[in-house]
Amino acid sequence: MRSVLFVFIFLLSTGLFAQTKPVSSAACYKEWYTLFKERGAKPVTDGTQDVIISLRSGDYANCFLGKIEVANGKLVSKLQIQKMDGSFEEFDRKVSSNYQNAEGVLKEEIRDITNGMSFPLTLTDGEVIRLFFYKFLADKPKANKKAPSPSALMKN
Repeated sequence: MRSVLFVFIFLLSTGLFAQTKPVSSAACYKEWYTLFKERGAKPVTDGTQDVIISLRSGDYANCFLGKIEVANGKLVSKLQIQKMDGSFEEFDRKVSSNYQNAEGVLKEEIRDITNGMSFPLTLTDGEVIRLFFYKFLADKPKANKKAPSPSALMKN
């Protein structure tokens, strides 16, 4: 009886662990998005700018470092993603054809950078990409000082 119980517990525990998926989380996207929505951003200046590249699908997200050229508040070059050795390579995934014009280039109206963020775009594999221009994040607002109680202010 003891051995049957042991085998049952062993099978149950290995079955549970074998079915567990890796922890997936959209935390990096949610954290960046929330930060930009709460604090806002300064206008992104012209030139090559550093970005956080968020890629998400369902409840899973990954965030990477990258850079892209900006002119007049719009994306104007191909996205570069940073590699582990510090070098940059062209981001090799493509956006859905819904976002491209007849020449296969990203449509003008979705190149805008708003509040320090790019427009979220769906890639051909279904993932959604969004860029965060983190160096343009607005300063953290100063907190309001709470008023003391009336008894602390009024002595009589």
